[in-house]
Amino acid sequence: MGTNCGYNWHDTGRQVFSDPVTFETFTTNFPIDKKYDFFGADTVIPASGSPESGCPWTKKIVGAAPPTVAVVDDGVNGIVACALTADNQKQDAALHMNDELQFSIAQGAIMECRLKLSVLPSGAGAIASFGLWGAWADGGSAYRVGFTAEGDGEILCESDDNATDTSATSGVTVTTDDWKIYRIDCTDQSNIKFFIDGSRVAGSTTFENAASAANSKAQPHVGMYKATGTVVGSIQVDYVRILQNRS
Repeated sequence: MGTNCGYNWHDTGRQVFSDPVTFETFTTNFPIDKKYDFFGADTVIPASGSPESGCPWTKKIVGAAPPTVAVVDDGVNGIVACALTADNQKQDAALHMNDELQFSIAQGAIMECRLKLSVLPSGAGAIASFGLWGAWADGGSAYRVGFTAEGDGEILCESDDNATDTSATSGVTVTTDDWKIYRIDCTDQSNIKFFIDGSRVAGSTTFENAASAANSKAQPHVGMYKATGTVVGSIQVDYVRILQNRS
């Protein structure tokens, strides 16, 4: 096992301790360092619009079937699953923070999460997404940075500031067995970086996000979406961690 120590971790100017094998972040000296695990019998996720005291997350559900966002029973390490159904209807199954935009791309927010696509998007139109989003919107927030997968296990990287939408393949294709650690690094808003299992991906593409300070406010988001059809997909998340400068 062991521990790595980066004194200028990925040029952030911060000291970070991490796992040298999985590249999971352990301890940092970022002034804001929030890790969310999903342990305990009390972990019931309320509906968006009806947040509950003591629960930082809500679930945004669209569809009459309905799709689901729920803790996996006896999920080792604590797991939440967002899953579509095969019903022919618009569906959204999203885990987010009730549109409380308390993190900031402009302040160098970094989102790290461990997750897997437990059911691959079964066709075009089924989209897995995870990253830093502005307020929820049908089909995707107008302001966002993150990873997506549509119709298969190919992982794409994306930045959208409501004027320029930049997308590129990560070069990584996952299976339903692949737990991976994903990281989005907004230390430099003009050159946002993406990592999978510690390795930078889509490095030949410049992801510049020109959103203003107000529009750079964000929340973590993990979800599955389809506009129509019988396609399915499911995403499971083990933990979410947000690192950020205070200003």
